[in-house]
Amino acid sequence: MRHMAICKQTVNDTFGARARGKSAGSSESAARFRARVELLATRALPAPSRIAPPPASNEAVRKSMQGNKRSDTKPELLVRARLREAGLAGYRLQWKVPGRPDVAWPGKKVALFINGCFWHRCPHCKPRLPKSNVEYWVVKFERNVERDERSQAALEALGWKVHVVWECQLKKKAIDATMAELLPLLAEELGKELSPL
Repeated sequence: MRHMAICKQTVNDTFGARARGKSAGSSESAARFRARVELLATRALPAPSRIAPPPASNEAVRKSMQGNKRSDTKPELLVRARLREAGLAGYRLQWKVPGRPDVAWPGKKVALFINGCFWHRCPHCKPRLPKSNVEYWVVKFERNVERDERSQAALEALGWKVHVVWECQLKKKAIDATMAELLPLLAEELGKELSPL
């Protein structure tokens, strides 16, 4: 806490002195920078207390849960292949900003989250809750959704454009419509031309 107060005071001293000696345009940029530093210096919300996961109901469930990956999932690989085909390469993976977007173009401040329907509670297909250990899953999913909302809000506050693609939107019947909507938006925000397919 004391460290944050010292950082804020240093920023205020530095940019207050600079703003006094410069034009109105400089003071506006100093004020914007100060607001950004204060946003980043504010304490993060405390993480809700962790609940120990219940034991798996059987071996198949245990193996299935252990097989879930954090990155390079099938939906992510599918979207990245479509991005490359469309000429929208040059992205970074798991970029170190709030929420660690799956695909990001840091120079243009464009982020793309590719969410699994089960873990992130898709609003389109509305997956069912597991039948056993309901109390655990309700808390777990609420925390996931709240974390996603906080991450997106933090990115937008930093000037990023955020897009979310859901796993169900990447099924065979829906992927072409999803990409037809997403790719032109991304191309416009990135200032790139779409490659003809």
